[in-house]
Amino acid sequence: MTAKSLFPLVNRTFIHVVLLASCVATLFPLIWMMTSAFTPNDLISAKMIRFWPDQPTLSNFTIAASRHPIWMWLWNSVLTATLITIGKLILAVPAGYAFARLEFRGRRALFWLVIATMSFPTVLAIIPTYIAVVKLQAVDTYGSMIIPSIPYIGFYVFYMRQAFRSLPRSMFEAARIDGAGLWRQFAEIAVPNVVPAIAALSVISFMGAWNIYLWGQLVLDDEFKKTLTTGIATFADLEGADRSWGPLMATSLLSIAPVLIVFLSAQRFIVDALAPGIGEK
Repeated sequence: MTAKSLFPLVNRTFIHVVLLASCVATLFPLIWMMTSAFTPNDLISAKMIRFWPDQPTLSNFTIAASRHPIWMWLWNSVLTATLITIGKLILAVPAGYAFARLEFRGRRALFWLVIATMSFPTVLAIIPTYIAVVKLQAVDTYGSMIIPSIPYIGFYVFYMRQAFRSLPRSMFEAARIDGAGLWRQFAEIAVPNVVPAIAALSVISFMGAWNIYLWGQLVLDDEFKKTLTTGIATFADLEGADRSWGPLMATSLLSIAPVLIVFLSAQRFIVDALAPGIGEK
C-alpha cells in the first residue's frame, strides 16, 4: 500500500475518532443524568463516573414527588407545549398555503413583513406582553402561558410556504378541473402531501414550547401551575444546597423524556421533510 493510498484511510480514521469522541463528550452529561436518576442519592457522590446505576432504584422519583408536585409539572408542560404547538400550526399552515398558492393584493409585502418578524428579538416583547397580561388579570393562568407564545410563527409560515410551493401546480389544476374549490384543494390535496413538513414543524414547536423558561417564570407563581422547566429551577434552588442530586436528576429526566419520545416518534417524517430539501417549483 502506497503512501498516497494510505492517506485517505488515515484521514477517514481520524475523522471517525474525532466524531466518536465528540459524540461521547456530548452524550456523557445525559448518560450521567440518567444513571444518577436511578442511583440512591447517598451513592451518587461516592463514585462520580459511572455508566450504570449502582443498586438501581426508583426512590429518587418518589422523593422528588413527595417534596414537589413534579407530576403536575409534567402534565402542565405537556398541556402547554401541545396547545402552543396546535395553535402555531392552525395559524402557520393556512398562512403558508395562502402565500404559496393564492393571489391577493399585497401578498409579497405581507410575506416579507412576516419574514421580518423572524429577526425581531422576542425578548423585547416580554415587557409589553407582560403589562397586557397584568391588565387583563390573566397572570398565573394557563392562558397567560399559552396564548402569548402562539403568534411567533414567522419561521413556520416561511417553512410551510416553501413546502406548499414545492408541490406541482398540475395537482391543483387537475383539482380545479374536477370542481374542487380552494378549501378542498387545501384540505384534501395540499395538506396530505406536506405531512412530513408539518410533522417536522410540530416537533420544533413542541421542543421550543417545552423549553420556555423566562416567560414562565414571569407569569406562573402558583407551584401547581408551573411547568417542568420552571419547576426544576425552583427544585434546584431549594434542593441543591442539600445535595439532593438523585431527586433532581430524576426530575430532569422527566423533563427530557417526552421531548425525546416526540422526536423519535416523528423522526421518519423529519427525515422525509429535510433530507430531499424543500425547493420551489
